[in-house]
Amino acid sequence: MKKIVRYIGITVALLLLIVIATPFLIPADQIRQVVEEEATKAAGMPVKIESLSVSIIPTPSLSIEHLTVEDVKGGTPKLSVGSGSLAVAFGPLFDGRAEVSGITFKAIVLRVSEQAKGKNVHVVHIDKVTGAINLSENRLTMPNWRANLYKGVMVLNAELAPLEGKKRTLTAEIKASDIQMLPLMKDAAGQDKVSGAFDSTLKISASGIDEKAMQHSLKVDGPVKLSKGQFEGIGLSGVAAALVHGNVTGAGSAILFDVFKTQLKVRGQDIYLNDIALNASALNADGHVEIKGNGKLDGQINTSGMKGLSGAKLMVGGTTDSPRIYPAPSSLIGGTIGATLGGPTGAAVGSKIGGAAGDAVEGIGSGIKSLFGK
Repeated sequence: MKKIVRYIGITVALLLLIVIATPFLIPADQIRQVVEEEATKAAGMPVKIESLSVSIIPTPSLSIEHLTVEDVKGGTPKLSVGSGSLAVAFGPLFDGRAEVSGITFKAIVLRVSEQAKGKNVHVVHIDKVTGAINLSENRLTMPNWRANLYKGVMVLNAELAPLEGKKRTLTAEIKASDIQMLPLMKDAAGQDKVSGAFDSTLKISASGIDEKAMQHSLKVDGPVKLSKGQFEGIGLSGVAAALVHGNVTGAGSAILFDVFKTQLKVRGQDIYLNDIALNASALNADGHVEIKGNGKLDGQINTSGMKGLSGAKLMVGGTTDSPRIYPAPSSLIGGTIGATLGGPTGAAVGSKIGGAAGDAVEGIGSGIKSLFGK
């Protein structure tokens, strides 16, 4: 009995020694090269890691410093990570499962533009990402991934299955809170036309045999809200003048708002903003806008509360780079009649007469849109 206990003790001691010594017996550079090679195969782009360290106790884990994924030599990397770490659980491996927990990445820079060189290179900065990965039965799940970015938080739960076969299906839910849109849009698109705190809860799904097919089948649905912000360069003051004088002037001042809400719907590359509700001290509005994959805009906004725009029906046109808002025929006719009669009474009468007359001619909407330069 004593011999058995002794042999067990010796065996445990040897195993412990092996576990402790393994990181020193296998050079870290050799492990780093293997990780780089496998990551490069998976990403389809060169992956480089400046330094890597391995720890066995209390659980097997890797720590990295300065990881980059490059798709254009000498250009801005597609992805760079300042530092990161992850741990692999031993137990699930015996059941044919893999659990990677304690995943943490810091100082992440993700390039979102196709261009990697020059002036129009756009990137998104993420302060920190934490999460876990579970792999089992041809299914990959990513539970409770959390990203801190632009003074807000984004939480992701996602599942991809099957991992093998001709068709894969991705389902996900994303919750965002208090993300500041102005710095995000400046970094991601080089634009400063939208500001405010962003909140949303979005359901996402896509399926297909490759990335292109999944983009084509992409579906996104859920509420979106912006708080305490503004839309710059929309040109509502020009529209107000058009209601009175019958012409459209240049872009006006920014629209300051307390709350902007909409139901977001994405189908492939087309985006639909339904049930729009904008509340501001000088203007309230509701309506809908469609954004095509090529950037063209189409929609209708009904306004109230702003001098010269109360009760107006506005048409949305142009592109995302150069949006245009112009009066519908009913508002154009009503505004002109109201200006002729004068005063609040004239505006009210003009709105009624304009509504009746304008509705009769809005069937030629395509011609009107062309007239105002859509």
